[in-house]
Amino acid sequence: MALMIVVGVLFDLVIWTVLALGVASIVLAFVRWRNGVFADDLGLLVRDRSGLHRSYAWDEIERMGWVDAGMWGSTLSVFPRGGPYDVPGPNAAVNVGRIWRPGRQHLADPMPALLETHGIKALFDS
Repeated sequence: MALMIVVGVLFDLVIWTVLALGVASIVLAFVRWRNGVFADDLGLLVRDRSGLHRSYAWDEIERMGWVDAGMWGSTLSVFPRGGPYDVPGPNAAVNVGRIWRPGRQHLADPMPALLETHGIKALFDS
């Protein structure tokens, strides 16, 4: 965005679409700044800027895992226990978090150990 401002001042050329996308990305970054998904001994906590948004105790979760979101990263999907028509429930997931793909880094995924510790099935387990 700084480059667009410099080009606009030097060459009297402003590409409004690029400038609007730059402003939108900065606004989105500030809006999503304090969001987070945390796992502790009691369960899964979903936090947004206003505080604790939702929590799931480990015994309330039937399935949990990462779903590929294409070039946008991966989404953490949770299937809570409940009746067949509950939303969210065992037949309808709730997406609680999204991460961007790391560039060339390959970090160890803590998800398999977390699922095994708390007796939760992975998304595609039968």
